[in-house]
Amino acid sequence: MLTTTLDGFNAHNLGLVDPWDQTLLQAAQGQALAQTLAYARTHSPWYGQHLAAIDTQKINSLQDLAQLPLMDSQDVIDHGPQMLCVSQSKIKRVMTLHTSGSTGAPKRLYFTDHDLQRTKDFFFQGMGNLVDNSDRVLALLPFDQPDNTGDLLIGSLNAHSIFCAGLWPPISPPDLATFIIKENFTAVVGLPQHLLSLAEFLPPGQVQTMLLCSDYAPQALRQRIEQTCGCRTFLHYGTTETGLGGGVECQAHAGCHWRQADLIIEIIDAHSGQVLPEGQLGEMVITTLNREAMPLIRYRTGDTAALATAPCSCGGYTARIVNIAGRQKIYTLAPGLNLTSQLLDDTIFSVPGLWDYRATLDCHQGQQRLSLDFLASPTNQPLSQDLGHALQQIPVLVQALNSGQLILGPLGQVPAFDPSHTIKRTINDQRGA
Repeated sequence: MLTTTLDGFNAHNLGLVDPWDQTLLQAAQGQALAQTLAYARTHSPWYGQHLAAIDTQKINSLQDLAQLPLMDSQDVIDHGPQMLCVSQSKIKRVMTLHTSGSTGAPKRLYFTDHDLQRTKDFFFQGMGNLVDNSDRVLALLPFDQPDNTGDLLIGSLNAHSIFCAGLWPPISPPDLATFIIKENFTAVVGLPQHLLSLAEFLPPGQVQTMLLCSDYAPQALRQRIEQTCGCRTFLHYGTTETGLGGGVECQAHAGCHWRQADLIIEIIDAHSGQVLPEGQLGEMVITTLNREAMPLIRYRTGDTAALATAPCSCGGYTARIVNIAGRQKIYTLAPGLNLTSQLLDDTIFSVPGLWDYRATLDCHQGQQRLSLDFLASPTNQPLSQDLGHALQQIPVLVQALNSGQLILGPLGQVPAFDPSHTIKRTINDQRGA
């Protein structure tokens, strides 16, 4: 029977008993929200001022959330230490994210041992959608520092008698496949592009499931993995702000079941800030629940998705985020002609043999130019012509090329990219350089 392991996790942590449904779950979230607001106002100097004009005692349901002001990454950069609700002595982990803003100042998120344990609990329950005690799991994620993503996942699974080991940075795909076969790993967790290159060297049936995380995973990429090595792929969505864990697919593959015991999700219009009806695509806004160190209240993630609260086809009641498109930074080529890295991903990863790429926009002899560096399978070379043909199937690029607003630059194969876990695939915009 298909189901989601997140139902039990959410119900238990919100104090729900059977029978329950999404309505009762949201009511329990409303109670947790009221507690979070009172806690933040009392213990955080910044939230005390930020929410001073709001009668937070009247905010006790999800519908009331829209009365609260939105916040974003700049607030965290400017006021992070003042957001803390605990003393520095209780901080177990500080996660630093470097931004590309004008000041270049880093964004720091703070977590107590309690906060990290909630994430470990979520990791174990979420992984239950795709593995059990008979599996051997390989985490292709950074795990060398205490309490980073890989370390939390490995510790969580091993604590529940599911064997999990780590490997970072990834070794060459052929060597990695040999290692997986030798050690009889049956499940792998990692970045989509790393798992795509690995799939080509795995015998069918060796790996049963792969969890794709930490970057956007277009459908074409997932299909290529599944067709190549015969495994099933699952998606995970999470950010540092969500506590690394956020949502994970069940076997119905109908969206990522959400960590509702710890997070409230809203979908807003990115321009007006208005909350959108369920099912509409917009910017994801999170409010953390039961977080000790640094609560986030109506935090704009910049990521694009839609929300679904109707029961899943797996039978689960936990809400899902669907149509996840990630950070939708827009690159304007001409009035009305906008390009995103996701638009490139959806087309380029359908090219057989492509493993990964990096796109650059710059100016060449007075014209905008789009160039690609790419990694390719040794059995599918050269790919430059195929990639050029694929780019010329994207309507935005077709219009920009035909109107003379854009030219295609070099499409060059490279031997490797920096395997850094913190650098997501995006478009390197050098037009202002």
